[in-house]
Amino acid sequence: MRAPLAVERLGQVNLFARSLDAELNLQQDVFGARVLRRWGDGPAGSRHALVLIHRTGVETFAPSAPGGAVALRSDGNGWDSLQWQVSSLGDAVTALREHGVRVGEDADGRAFVRPKDMHGLAIGLTDRRAESHDRDLVDREPAFWSDEHALGLVGGATVKVVAAQPEKAAADLAALVGREAYVVERRHLNMAGHGVRFDDHAVEFVGSATGSRADLAGGHLVERGERIFCLTFTVRDLLAARTFLVGRDVRFEQFGRHSLLLAPVDAGGARIEITDTD
Repeated sequence: MRAPLAVERLGQVNLFARSLDAELNLQQDVFGARVLRRWGDGPAGSRHALVLIHRTGVETFAPSAPGGAVALRSDGNGWDSLQWQVSSLGDAVTALREHGVRVGEDADGRAFVRPKDMHGLAIGLTDRRAESHDRDLVDREPAFWSDEHALGLVGGATVKVVAAQPEKAAADLAALVGREAYVVERRHLNMAGHGVRFDDHAVEFVGSATGSRADLAGGHLVERGERIFCLTFTVRDLLAARTFLVGRDVRFEQFGRHSLLLAPVDAGGARIEITDTD
């Protein structure tokens, strides 16, 4: 019997942005992000920052010089991949290969899975404790996530991935990690969602509910292929969150009564959804 890939937690979601400063301004001013580390200007011509948004780690990559590898990748790419923390990298690699998933490894002791093998989801794996895990040192909500914070994020984030076959993608992921798949209608976005819930986040594969090539999911699939569509955060009160965003001059579109999509131009080329429903 094939052993499942045991995911301990979400280490971080990786974002390629044109400007690190602009992205950090959004993350801190709107989402109350706590900057854990900044570094960069290496051979790849890049600057990096790792932040904690509520309980979700986000690492931003931005170019520091034109023509470098990060400059080429950051041209409108937005959300790129996620990193999972595992207890044993060797066991994780074995599990992936037993499930027929090709795995690459690098010199820094990390493994990675190409999006082609995971229906558009690029995954990195590590058994090292990441900086974002300092959230474990104090087992309570950070002070800036008190009830007085206007945005009021709750729970873990959901990584939404546009896939050509969302149901099969979720079934494959569920079989890989040994968890149940769920199905949900996202009528406000005209999407059908199939996903897997983990202890601190969810991965949801989405597609057009009508098969249209002109709606959000269908257009994304035509223009960009299978890849991460957005990162979704849940809030206590959508009306309060909407008022807060207006006050910060953040542009967004409202889809139905329960969903706001921040304009990619204001989010480093990456879509961010805010919702008050699971």
